[in-house]
Amino acid sequence: MVLRNESRHFRVERLAPGVHAAVATPDGFGLCNSGIVDLGGATVVFDSMLTPMAGAALARAAERCTGRAPDWVVNSHWHGDHIWGNSAFANGHVVSTRRVRQVVLQKSRKQFDDCRREFPAELAKLRAPDPSIHPDDVRELRGWFRGILATPRSHRVVPPEVTFTDELVLEGTRRSLRLISYGGGHSPSDVFGYLPDEQILFTGDLALVGYHLSVGDGWPDEWLRILARMRRLRVDSLLPGHGPLGTAKTLERGQRYLRDLTRIVRSAIRRGTPLAELERTPIPAPYRDWRFAFMFPDNLRRTYRLATAGTPRRTP
Repeated sequence: MVLRNESRHFRVERLAPGVHAAVATPDGFGLCNSGIVDLGGATVVFDSMLTPMAGAALARAAERCTGRAPDWVVNSHWHGDHIWGNSAFANGHVVSTRRVRQVVLQKSRKQFDDCRREFPAELAKLRAPDPSIHPDDVRELRGWFRGILATPRSHRVVPPEVTFTDELVLEGTRRSLRLISYGGGHSPSDVFGYLPDEQILFTGDLALVGYHLSVGDGWPDEWLRILARMRRLRVDSLLPGHGPLGTAKTLERGQRYLRDLTRIVRSAIRRGTPLAELERTPIPAPYRDWRFAFMFPDNLRRTYRLATAGTPRRTP
């Protein structure tokens, strides 16, 4: 059930009594989806969105949905579109894995500064017609770039302050939320949230609906292993990191995408195909209509380099 619009940055959908999804809108400054959970005596927000402006709107929406300000803010991984709203939750404890905290401290400030420097030129490029970019992608990219440029340069990057390794359970009088990490697939460390009674999964970018997965900071083989373990959970509905709501089938589609990506790359390596030629591989038919098609060559490149490095997976 879609509730009234809470913000220009997202729309709120009710998943179950006391459980809501904030689904990012194309023109807003949120970019990623977020979960809102009333534990009973505590409120949790899963992923704080791209900007402090969207984060502040999300905090207000969470309070309207649950009757209390957020007590916990979960970061699914270190990428800015999922954590730069942290600063808007002044009274919320930010939680993730210890590894996510480390990478946020190492990389997030530089990522933000690089985006601030590069996005004026990227925004200008969007003004020129480009038939290779879908119009819906242009809208979302424009919101992404404008959101960062509207964020003050002095923006404070807030890292997780409460950390765990494999699993942390947030308990309330109404329900429990399991925060689980099976390691890193999309990024050096990925966290997902699971409500076992409602069979609802908050996946972060481990699963997307209607978007190309982003492998540029990840490891397809580890990602496949993680998705296989996630599929053992009982899942009725799923909130992806990007895109509309999904189901357990979303995890299976993600596995298929990663297997096809790996198959294309391994076949190219066997044939001795140069990387420059591999990057021009057409998108397979099942994914041709997926959003952010410009990620496909990057995914091929990353998978190729991992496959030809001759070394086991290493966390950067």
